[in-house]
Amino acid sequence: MNAGVVYGIDLGTTYSCVARVNRSGDPEVVPLSGGATTLPSVVLFVGPDDYITGEPARRLARARADDVCALVKRRMGDGDWRFVTCGRAWSAPAVSSLILRALVGDAAFAGAESIRDVVITVPAYFGDEERRATVLAGQYAGLSVVDVINEPTAAALSYGFARFNSDASVAGRTAQEEVALVYDLGGGTFDVTVVELADRRVSVVAVDGDHQLGGADWDEKIALHLSRQFLDAYPDAEDPLDDSEAAQALLLTAERAKRELSDRAETTVGVEHDGHALTVPFSRNDLERLTSGLLERTVTLARSVLAAARTRGVTQLDRVLLVGGSSRMPAVARRLAAELGVPVELRDPDLAVAKGAALYGEKKAIERLVLADLVSRGQILDGAQPDAAAPEDLAAACRRLAAAFGLTAERVRRTVEVQVVNVVSRGFGVLALDRFGERSAVFLVHRNDRLPVAVRRSFGTVRDDQDVVTVHVVEQGGGVESTRIDDVKIIAQADITGIPPGFPAGTPIEITFRMGFDGILEVTALHEGLADQPLTVRVETSAALSQADVARERDAVARLRRREG
Repeated sequence: MNAGVVYGIDLGTTYSCVARVNRSGDPEVVPLSGGATTLPSVVLFVGPDDYITGEPARRLARARADDVCALVKRRMGDGDWRFVTCGRAWSAPAVSSLILRALVGDAAFAGAESIRDVVITVPAYFGDEERRATVLAGQYAGLSVVDVINEPTAAALSYGFARFNSDASVAGRTAQEEVALVYDLGGGTFDVTVVELADRRVSVVAVDGDHQLGGADWDEKIALHLSRQFLDAYPDAEDPLDDSEAAQALLLTAERAKRELSDRAETTVGVEHDGHALTVPFSRNDLERLTSGLLERTVTLARSVLAAARTRGVTQLDRVLLVGGSSRMPAVARRLAAELGVPVELRDPDLAVAKGAALYGEKKAIERLVLADLVSRGQILDGAQPDAAAPEDLAAACRRLAAAFGLTAERVRRTVEVQVVNVVSRGFGVLALDRFGERSAVFLVHRNDRLPVAVRRSFGTVRDDQDVVTVHVVEQGGGVESTRIDDVKIIAQADITGIPPGFPAGTPIEITFRMGFDGILEVTALHEGLADQPLTVRVETSAALSQADVARERDAVARLRRREG
């Protein structure tokens, strides 16, 4: 396709990349300058209006450690966090936008066409605030974010779509359903997801994860070990981890050692600091001993997500798909095989997420054009899905689109018919008074509820003639639902006003939560005294910042883009 292309972007914690679907229907990573496939997700600020990204920023991090921002993805959704440097404060979406801008700019410099429409991946457990912050980052970068997709889902697509386009599918034979555990251990985050893979359908069953767990934690364990070895050899020397420049160098050394030990059993590591130098032998056994606790945390989360899948009737597991660069460590596959007793596959771990996002992007692009054709001919209403059309009308629209873009009608039809069924990543609810008169969280939508969701529940007013009712919408804050106010995040609030007098305490307030396939939450509240005036809660999260913050940061990023040329 030469028009309507939607690129897939893996906005990673440590590395990012961009992919597209070629004319043959295969996803491919767009090469960057120098032939690289990934860009380090690192920004080095060298002045109020100057910055460096990618590998140069990573290499120079040792010299200007205080001006380097890395692992920013762990801060997405934290509206109060700022990276302060060179007299300016940057939010997580603003820093991420610089990474995105560098990524698409580098791809264009290397020969790719201009990139505008994108699908950006996010960890499956990202909540509403984090997802909105990701969209905001794309907008700051001048991109049109068509959708966000969960990283494990994208990884499963990069595997599942191959079968959708296989000879078996073309011949009309249905591929056998199977259940996979997608184990995504990236540089800074960990996702684990149970998915059902079948002909033309990828269904997410259950998700879990930890946004503070990733390969960077393995690096820190190694760096701490190297520091201790150094201090044992030179007791009077300064601890390299107490010096920001030396600590940064030690972390980079630790990461290199970790990568080397994925391919060989032993390596040597050099540590230089405070006028001393030390060569430390380091083995794969040393690495696995130091980091066994981290690996066990991922296994515990894997058990949890499998237990959640069982409560939803999915009891089998056929294979494990390893995703994320850190899943290359041999201990990962070995431990999971021992724990789960199924085949463990390591397939394109660094690039699978971006490729899956590109496949989903092609689906969105083709689907958008087919829908426009059907709407223009009056065959479906605007806003309807393709399956709302008569089968013969949908087939004709697919043929027209295929002819226009040089594709096969079968490919267009298959792409439109593929379903991606997702689940809710966090629980959502409202604050209400419990039987003791204390405010607590009541969840209407629960993590791993299958999308789309529509839930209705009645609450009551607390006093006679109550003329105002405040609705507080909350999101699950931790790994489990908790009714305690301190354990949830208030993501929106709004008032039902103008309630006429005469209604006693306990008058019903009907709350409805709706969440579509995009994961965006809509809340309505209805008081029977205002039956024709339902309140619709517009979620304004802290991640989206204030309007003044948005304008200021968009202007700052725009100035940097103009300076780039």
